[in-house]
Amino acid sequence: MIQPAFLKDLQNFHLALKKQSSEIRQGEQKSSYSGQGMIFKDHKEYTPGDDIRRIDWKAYARTKDFYVKRFDEEKNFTVHIIVDRSSSMDFGEEDSKYDFASKIGLGIAYMTNRTNDRFRFSVFSETLTDLTSARRNGNMVNLLDTLNELRKTPESKIEKCITEYSSRIENKSIVIIISDFLTDIEEIESGLKSIQGNDVVLVNVFDSEELDPSMRGATILEDPESSSTLRAYLSQSSRNRYKSRLEKHVESIEQACDRNKADYVLASTGEDFFETFIDIWKSVNQ
Repeated sequence: MIQPAFLKDLQNFHLALKKQSSEIRQGEQKSSYSGQGMIFKDHKEYTPGDDIRRIDWKAYARTKDFYVKRFDEEKNFTVHIIVDRSSSMDFGEEDSKYDFASKIGLGIAYMTNRTNDRFRFSVFSETLTDLTSARRNGNMVNLLDTLNELRKTPESKIEKCITEYSSRIENKSIVIIISDFLTDIEEIESGLKSIQGNDVVLVNVFDSEELDPSMRGATILEDPESSSTLRAYLSQSSRNRYKSRLEKHVESIEQACDRNKADYVLASTGEDFFETFIDIWKSVNQ
C-alpha cells in the first residue's frame, strides 16, 4: 500500500533537487537551448554558461571531453510508464515489489509534470491496461489511489504486452518499463525489439530477500504466479546456486538492453527509495 504522504515526499524531493541545481548554477550565465522539449537533437562542446544538467556523461566517459546535449522542441512528447502488476510483484513484507515499482512510476510521472511534458501510465500482467491518457498535469492523487486498488493477476506476459504497447507510441518517446523481469530472456528481448527507436529504460525491481535470501533449512516455497508449492531444504550450496542463476539472469537482461540500446537499472526494495530514484531519473534524462 502506497501512503498518500508519499506525494508530499515527492514534492519535497523535487524542491530539494531544484535548490541543489540552483546552487550549482549560481553565478553562471543563462544557457541557450535548441528547444524546450526532451527529444535529443545533437551534441555541442561544453562552454562556460551552458547548463551542466545537459552534460552527456556517457560521452565524457568515452572521450574525456565535455559535451552538452541539445534538444528539439516536441509538442507531442510523451513519457510512457509501464508497471508490472503480476502476482510475482506482490512479494515483500514492508514495501512489496509492486508498491516499490508503483512509487518509481509515480515519481517519474510527478517529475514529468514538473517539466510540463506529458506522461502516460499503464500496468500489465496477462493484459495491458491504460490508467491515464497522455496528459499534462495528471492527477497524482487519483493515480495513487488507482494503483493501490488494482488487483494482481497471475502471469506476466512481457513480450505480448510490450509489443502491443509499441503500437500506441506515436512519436519518439521515453519508455520506462518497471518489473522484476522473472521471465525468459527471449521474451524480454523480443519486447525490447518492438520498441526500438525510443529511449528505453528497464527498471528491474527485486526484493532484498530475493537478492540475498536469509532462508535456511527446511522450507516451503510458493510460486505466486501459479500458486504451486515446493518443499525444499535450503543449504548454503543451494543458496549459492540460486544466487548464481539470478546473477546470470540479470546479466542476460543487461546484455539484451545493450543490444537494443536500452538503459538498465537494478532496484532493490531494501535500498533507500530516493537514492534509487535519483539513479533512475538520471537514466531517464541521459
